Amino acid sequence: MPGHARDDQRGLAGTHRNGKLHSMGEQGDVRSHGCLRLAIPIVILVALGLYSAVPHPTHNPKRLRAIAAEARHLMATHPINPIKQASDVPKDQWPPAIAGLKPYYVTVYRGSVQIVTKPFFDGGWGYGFAPDKRNLGMLPECWSDLGEGLFWHGPC
Repeated sequence: MPGHARDDQRGLAGTHRNGKLHSMGEQGDVRSHGCLRLAIPIVILVALGLYSAVPHPTHNPKRLRAIAAEARHLMATHPINPIKQASDVPKDQWPPAIAGLKPYYVTVYRGSVQIVTKPFFDGGWGYGFAPDKRNLGMLPECWSDLGEGLFWHGPC
């Protein structure tokens, strides 16, 4: 009710409870701490989810050597289609180390092999094998060198 004594005691400063004035800032602080306790774990879970959703390359030297050797073998055994300028390797012909990467597709080009582990509209994530980096087909800044003639790329 307007003009009521209780309404007059409330203002911008806060409210009266048990004869004490409690500022809105104090109440807001209590509520914001509760929100922070809930928000921090949610932010961490979202960050972990995003990190795990994006593929990452292996850095194991033994595995990299095996992948490179198998990529060389694919280049030698899969002739390039002159019209398409590439040769898609059927899944049942993927060698074990390459198959262990769980690729979506494997393609042999002149001078390189592309092993795409997660497709995306601009190339996705995956490995490239090329004795000469100029044959990788994407911009040089899209690739990071893993050694053994293998390179890693993300969307670029």
